[in-house]
Amino acid sequence: MSLGCVAGLLALGAQAQMGEEPVYRRTLVPGHPLCLLWPVREYVYHLDAAGSARTPGNTEVTAIEASFDSWRRLSGTCSDFQFIRREDRQGPAIVGYDPTRPRENHNIITFRETSCREVAPAEDPCWEDETCGNAYQCWEHGAGTIGLTTSTFSYRDGRVLDSDIELNASQPRGGYGFLFTTVDSPVCERGAAVDCVSTDLQNTMTHEIGHVVGLDHVFVPGATMEATAPPGELQKRIIDPGSAEGFCSIYPKHLPPTQCYVREGAGMALKADGRGSGCAAAPGPGSLGLAWAALALARLRRRAGRQAVRAAAPGARD
Repeated sequence: MSLGCVAGLLALGAQAQMGEEPVYRRTLVPGHPLCLLWPVREYVYHLDAAGSARTPGNTEVTAIEASFDSWRRLSGTCSDFQFIRREDRQGPAIVGYDPTRPRENHNIITFRETSCREVAPAEDPCWEDETCGNAYQCWEHGAGTIGLTTSTFSYRDGRVLDSDIELNASQPRGGYGFLFTTVDSPVCERGAAVDCVSTDLQNTMTHEIGHVVGLDHVFVPGATMEATAPPGELQKRIIDPGSAEGFCSIYPKHLPPTQCYVREGAGMALKADGRGSGCAAAPGPGSLGLAWAALALARLRRRAGRQAVRAAAPGARD
């Protein structure tokens, strides 16, 4: 079996609506005619017990659970997929999947409150390995990225084995920082503060959970799976009809999860979106029969929205 990692992110900025944009997109297995999906009917997750030191009390827990409750309510209308919270995890929050210890992997949700650029030496090999986040418990991704979901999956069938969410609560010196807030109003007008809406945590988490269940970005302004979120936005708290349709189509009630398929008469086009047309080129279905003797872990970082990030926050460091 060959494994891969795909990362879905939410970034600050603005995106223009594209013509004939589908109401939802599914996350594709790179180079294969498959989409990501959970083979089981549940996502079992753990919160990092450290929480966020920058959010008052335990309000971050309430906001995170409100996001999951939105997906739970949706599932109750069309699916039997469950979102199950287990005990909080003490100690270092490890993002990613260790294939040599499958029973020791956990789906973790963590706040990274320090920038890796400030704590990880430039010569540390973790920069090349993309492991500084785990080694130093820091944010190692783009400074303009609000949150990032890393899912580990099988190249052979698209099944997801692990999915972790990191939230960028760092405040890098000379760079851009985010303050996650949990109030409903008003929008912050004179700098970020905990008693107004800056970067809404529930808004962010509802989007990231969409990545967890296998949904990709769309360019529909205000949609749950839109790749960017302006300061003060709350709209992504409510799962839009397109994202709801995507989730319900992947995990229909009392039926196996729905895999993408190659459209008949459409060459190499893959049906993986909500507009009834192909969205990507992929190898032929014969590749599904291939077997890999070696176990390899690959990492793919999608940087959607980076140009918009730079335009909105020119001082941000990547």
